[in-house]
Amino acid sequence: MHIYRKVKETINYFHERYFSEEGAKELINTRDELSKVQEENNKLQKYAHDITKKYEAVNEKLSIYETEKQKSLEQVYKLQEQNNHLRYLQSSYLEKINNQAKDLSRLTVLTEYYSTSRYDFKYDHRKHILTIVEKVLLLIKKLLVMGNLKVRRVKVIYEIKEQLAQYESCFYKNNFKLDTDARLILEKLGVYLERWQNFYEGYKWNARPVEVRDVAYIEELLQELRYLSLYKRFEKYNEKIVEVNALYQILKNKRQLQSNYSAKRFNSEMKILAKQPYINLERYIINRVFPGEIYTVLKAFNQIEYDFKMLKTYGMYHLFYVYGNDNSHAIKVGVTKQSLANRYMKAEESYKDHFPAHVLQEIKVIKSLNALNLESYVKRKFKQQRHPLFNSTEWFLLTKSELRYFTDDEYKKDADFMKILNYKLDV
Repeated sequence: MHIYRKVKETINYFHERYFSEEGAKELINTRDELSKVQEENNKLQKYAHDITKKYEAVNEKLSIYETEKQKSLEQVYKLQEQNNHLRYLQSSYLEKINNQAKDLSRLTVLTEYYSTSRYDFKYDHRKHILTIVEKVLLLIKKLLVMGNLKVRRVKVIYEIKEQLAQYESCFYKNNFKLDTDARLILEKLGVYLERWQNFYEGYKWNARPVEVRDVAYIEELLQELRYLSLYKRFEKYNEKIVEVNALYQILKNKRQLQSNYSAKRFNSEMKILAKQPYINLERYIINRVFPGEIYTVLKAFNQIEYDFKMLKTYGMYHLFYVYGNDNSHAIKVGVTKQSLANRYMKAEESYKDHFPAHVLQEIKVIKSLNALNLESYVKRKFKQQRHPLFNSTEWFLLTKSELRYFTDDEYKKDADFMKILNYKLDV
């Protein structure tokens, strides 16, 4: 029994040991397999992580694409809206253009109708002045792109002035008054052109260079001038307006000018009269904005005797005076515009230097716009009687009989003196 138990224990021992070794082997095998599985699992996790990253990257790109796609769609919608708006504007502008074309056609008919009237410009004349305005506009723009070419700029400015003078002349030669609004625009243009010309010719006073804002303003003025040139109705002169050469021929034919009076001399005289600053000769010579052909009022010249000596100083002085003394027989002649007091004080001062005991008296004062010609005539008349004590052409030493020319108004019997005194202009 004991042996049996021992044998059985031995058998159990070997049995348990066998199974324990088998288990260990299995465990080792299982551990190895688990290691392999773990390794595969790690690989799978890494692979899954890489795939996740790639997915996230793809997803991010997809999100960006979706955003860009949305923005693109929004831009497409905006462009469609803008396109629809532009189509609407195009349709609206086409309608306006059609309406303006109809209005222009209607106004053209009206203009042609009014052109047949004796009270308005012919349509051809309007087209001519419109062409001039367009030329001036191009020349004005040209001034901006000339850099430092001062001489060429000045030439262009002169060309602009010539064009504007032609615009102005178109009215006068067709017997129309220069429109007041057009004159105002031309005067404004003249101010800018004068300043530019002064600047590029090297003058500092009243000078400025060509600037973009000034050109933009002038373009607006020219557009306004273009509009009124096309549509406004102009006023005609009641009298015949003639160019200076035509006036010369008319006066020559009517023998109001001497046969040997040259056209060159007459033109030179009329240029001087056109600039005469003393009185307004608008009723005789048209007052221009820009220098050009001289136009005159025929009726006004027909009503006067043409005498350049009279005309050129007409209105320069308003008073002819004679101061003197019966005892000394000395007199002084002179002219003034208004005030006699200053002239008298100066004359008295000179007189007292030679005749301190005598009083200088006022002998004669004649009011006349031809006072300077009266003075010149008297100086010529008494040239031989100049006073030896005075170093002047205005002091004379007269006899008693000669003094009566002024004191007793004997000058009224002098036809030449009275011709000057009675020479009057309707101004």
